Amino acid sequence: MRRLLSTLALAALAALSATASQAQAPSRPPSFPTRDVVVSYRVLGNASPQTPREFTVAALASEGRLRVESPSMPAWALADRRTGRTEMVMDSMRVVTPSPVRQDEAMRYLRMVESARLTGAGTATQAGQRCTNYRFDEGGQRGTACLTSDGVLLRGVNDRGEGLEATRVEYARQDPARFRVPEGYRRVDLGDMGRSLGLALPRR
Repeated sequence: MRRLLSTLALAALAALSATASQAQAPSRPPSFPTRDVVVSYRVLGNASPQTPREFTVAALASEGRLRVESPSMPAWALADRRTGRTEMVMDSMRVVTPSPVRQDEAMRYLRMVESARLTGAGTATQAGQRCTNYRFDEGGQRGTACLTSDGVLLRGVNDRGEGLEATRVEYARQDPARFRVPEGYRRVDLGDMGRSLGLALPRR
């Protein structure tokens, strides 16, 4: 379960940091979607059996928040661009837990993406939307990302063919309540929860 939640948390960070990296130069797209939007993605390339093959990212532009969910996952992720915090929400258990991705790992990933060298590589169309291709090169990681003029990632693939691409894009006003932890939910530590169930999970 921890690996599954880690995957969903990383999906949230990927969507968040892929757009955050674009704020380095005036010619690049906005650092976050400037309009409310819901984007459905599919995962490309080889992936472990635990990795969801499809997930959805909803963006609340006015608050810099993302909601990431997949039908194959037992929880949804809430990412806050302003604080850099990602939490996992499990409605069936009415609990919320910090992301299983360690904060230092998350920040290292974000710094790498933010400092990536980008080169324009023409335009493309994905999921019915126009986007600009950028070649990226940072820390031995190379690939191409296609972003819209309003900061939406439509495709991101490394040179090994691993990444994600949008299959559906819907611009629509989002209900801010969907980007909040519901009242009455308990805040728990995932490791403590696992240990209480007899699972050997490491302490954060």
